[in-house]
Amino acid sequence: MNSDSARKSVNKGKNGEREFIRTVYRLTNGAVELRRNLRQCRDGGDDLGGAGLFSFEIKRWARVSDALVRDWWTQAQRNARKQRKTPVLAYRADHQGWKVAMHPNYYFDEQDIRGCMTMDVELFCRFLLDPKWVQEHGQKT
Repeated sequence: MNSDSARKSVNKGKNGEREFIRTVYRLTNGAVELRRNLRQCRDGGDDLGGAGLFSFEIKRWARVSDALVRDWWTQAQRNARKQRKTPVLAYRADHQGWKVAMHPNYYFDEQDIRGCMTMDVELFCRFLLDPKWVQEHGQKT
C-alpha cells in the first residue's frame, strides 16, 4: 500500500469513528457520549472511549465481506479480552447503514462469529438505553 492510499485508509477510519459517535449521540438524544481513543494506534485497545463495559472496534470500508467481518471480530475480541470488556464490532460499507455485532455468550463460543447478534445502530442504541440492562451490568451512559 503506498503512502497516499494508506493515508486515505486512516482518514476513512477516523471519519468512520466520528460518524459512528455522532450517530449514537443523535439516536440516544445525547445520553451516550462516546469519544475517539486517540492513543489506540500507540497503545492498542478500543477505538472509542466512554463505552463502559464495551470495547468498540469500528470499521468503515467501501465493501464488507463475511471474511472481513470474521477478521474484524477476532480483532475486537483480542482488544476486549486485554481489558476484560465485552467486544462490540460496528461497521459500515459505502451506501449502507451501520451494523453492530455483539455476542450474547449464552450457547456459543465467543470466538465463533456465527453466534453473534447483528443489528442496526438504532436497535443497538435502544439496547444501550435499556434501564434493565444498565442496572444488571453497571453500564454508565
